[in-house]
Amino acid sequence: MSVAQFVYTVLLKPRPLRLAANAAIRALLPRQVRVGEALVCLNPHDPVISGALAFGVYERGEIAFFRSHFRAGMTLIDVGANVGLYSALALSTPGFHGRVLALEPHAESRRYLEKTIEANARAPGAAQIVALAASDRTGMLALYQNPENKGDNRLYPDPLLQGEEHVGADTLDNICRGAGIASAQFVKIDVQGAEAQVVRGGAGLLGASPQCVLMTEFWPYGLARCGADPADYLEMLGALGFRLYELTGSRGNLEPVSSPRALIERTQGRRYANLVGLKGAVNSGIQA
Repeated sequence: MSVAQFVYTVLLKPRPLRLAANAAIRALLPRQVRVGEALVCLNPHDPVISGALAFGVYERGEIAFFRSHFRAGMTLIDVGANVGLYSALALSTPGFHGRVLALEPHAESRRYLEKTIEANARAPGAAQIVALAASDRTGMLALYQNPENKGDNRLYPDPLLQGEEHVGADTLDNICRGAGIASAQFVKIDVQGAEAQVVRGGAGLLGASPQCVLMTEFWPYGLARCGADPADYLEMLGALGFRLYELTGSRGNLEPVSSPRALIERTQGRRYANLVGLKGAVNSGIQA
C-alpha cells in the first residue's frame, strides 16, 4: 500500500475527516498539471485521482514504467482513460508517430480527457476518444458512480457508490476494428474489476498483437463482484501469450508472478496489484 493509499483509506477513513480533506484538496487543485512532457487537465471535482496527480503521488511506479517502455511508434489502447494521463504520456513521447485510442464511458471524466487529448495531440488523427465501456458484449450497462473518487466508477453496485449512469458497451475487438486498429503494442486496462470482460472481448486484438505490453490492475474483489474468477483471469492472460510480472516500487520494477495463488491470497479485500504482461520481441529490452 502506497503512502497516498494509506492516508486515504486508513487515516482519512472516518467520513467527516475524509470530506474535510476532499474539500481542501478540491480548493487547491490547479486546472492542469505537467507529468514530464505531458499536460494533464484535471477534474476539479475529483480530489482522489486529480488530487494525487496535482501532488505528484499518483501511480509513480506505473508512470515510470510507461515512460521507460513506451515507444514513439506504438499504438496505445487506453481502457479506462479517466482524465487521460497515459494517453497524454503517449502523445507527448518525443517523435510520437503512433496512435492512441482512449476509452472512457464516464461523461464527466471524458470532458477532461478531451481537454487533455487536445493539449497533447500534435498531429490530426493521432488520438481518438471512444465513449464506450469495453466489455465482452454489446449493449447498455449501468455505470455505478463514486462521488468522492471519479476513478472508482464500476459496472456493479457497491456500498461506496451512489447514483448510476447508463453507458454503451462493446467489445474491444469491435471498437478497435471500427477504428482501423488490427494490433496494439501497449494496452492499459484499469476498470475497477471489469478487466476480465475487457480481455475476453479483446482476445482477438490481443491474440493478433505478437509484440505487446499489457498494464492491468489485478483486484480479486472487483473481479469477483464483476462475475469473474481471479485465477481464471490470470490463466486467460497466460493463454494469450503474456508472461506476467508484478509492477512494484516507485521506479516501476518488475517481479515475475511465480505463484498466482499466492498473489490472489495477498490481494484480498481492498488490496490489489499492478500487473504487466509481456509478449514478443518488443519486450527484449525490458528487464524484470
